[in-house]
Amino acid sequence: MGSPLRLALASTLLLTPLAPACASSAPFVEKDAGYDFSAVSSYAWVTDEPVLITFGDDQPNVRTKENELRVRAAIDRELAARGMEKVDAEAAQVYVAFSVGTRMRYRLEGGDRTDALTDGPGDKQTRGTLNIYLLDRASDKEVWHGSTTKWLDKSEDPDVVVNEAVGTIMSQYP
Repeated sequence: MGSPLRLALASTLLLTPLAPACASSAPFVEKDAGYDFSAVSSYAWVTDEPVLITFGDDQPNVRTKENELRVRAAIDRELAARGMEKVDAEAAQVYVAFSVGTRMRYRLEGGDRTDALTDGPGDKQTRGTLNIYLLDRASDKEVWHGSTTKWLDKSEDPDVVVNEAVGTIMSQYP
């Protein structure tokens, strides 16, 4: 695996509860203002291990090899479209990592806004968050982080949701 940053990311940053990725029209982005993103032409994954299966709480509908491959493929496509080549970790200029988290809530039905009583338990809703991280290999520092969130619907095609989320985040890459 290599550097302390890569080890720390694989063991702590990616330990968040994971779920299918999600999309939104307003991504959140942080970047190192002094970093020369135009010079970045190569990347490698922070780990080749499947983070959705290996780390975090058991979520059988979420923590699947298919979801791992789906998120990684979408990120690979977006980075390639920006002229970056996937290389071995030792040759990469930046490392790439991602994390995905969920938050559940119940929509109450019946009653009105001033009445806490309901006619039933309501529907469970899931809000998902996808984070993508770029880390400079030479300095072992995070240089870019983007994220987006969305209320998820079980009827949505997971490929569409993931591709939209990754595209939304990467649209903000410098």
